[in-house]
Amino acid sequence: MFLSLRRPPPPESQWRYAFVQRTDRGLVRANNEDAVHAEAGAAWSLAVLADGMGGYQAGEVASALAVQCVVQSLQHSAAQPAPSSVPARMAAVHRALEQCVQKANTAVRAHAARHPECEGMGTTVVAAVFTQDRLVVAHLGDSRAYLWRRGTLRQLTTDHSWLQELIDAGHISVEAAAQSGQGHLITRALGVSARAQPTLYEEPLEAGDRVLLCSDGLSDMLGAADIAALLALPQPLSLQADQLIAQANARGGHDNISVIIAAVEPAPADQDH
Repeated sequence: MFLSLRRPPPPESQWRYAFVQRTDRGLVRANNEDAVHAEAGAAWSLAVLADGMGGYQAGEVASALAVQCVVQSLQHSAAQPAPSSVPARMAAVHRALEQCVQKANTAVRAHAARHPECEGMGTTVVAAVFTQDRLVVAHLGDSRAYLWRRGTLRQLTTDHSWLQELIDAGHISVEAAAQSGQGHLITRALGVSARAQPTLYEEPLEAGDRVLLCSDGLSDMLGAADIAALLALPQPLSLQADQLIAQANARGGHDNISVIIAAVEPAPADQDH
């Protein structure tokens, strides 16, 4: 007599995720050095945004390469058998995000070493995994993740920037920092050192939440109250994203502007049938 031992299927998520993504050159820059990608999946849903920096077109190369590497690595991890316990499952997500950022860092540095015209290139990155009713975010630089819930917007990430370090040390106020014009001086990024140092965050999610990933081309132009007001409008995600881009351009569009909005919705009751 033979027994067939089958791994139990992962628990069904009580939420489903809908995404919209936009990237815009803005009104000042000659080219767009941002890159974005979002996709809903059975095990993990993913969103990745990068804002490149470097010489002529090198920023575009760095951001595109980073997003490609992160997405491919996360897709591979999502396809692996899921641990049965929630703590083990979330630990696997954290490991996957750490690993994908390191792989992307290695890829960006290797490309720059092979192509002299790309020497010194780098990119910010903010990568999000949505699984079950949890969100895990990894980031480097000043691209941000926000959580909008019932009319209130909360910044999940803390910028890796010179100004943020001054704010944290109590040397400058948030208001003074916003007026300094030095917000572009970041202290961490992909491609600038042999090992990346991402910061990870984990958040429980609720039905009706909106998660926003954005480059500093949005957050430099719009304050938290402006973003919250636009996300609160009862309209499709695509229109919310379009209006965020339009408002940033209306304020000057000084940089490339990229956004990914994720909507958290209850999963259909008959999803198992």
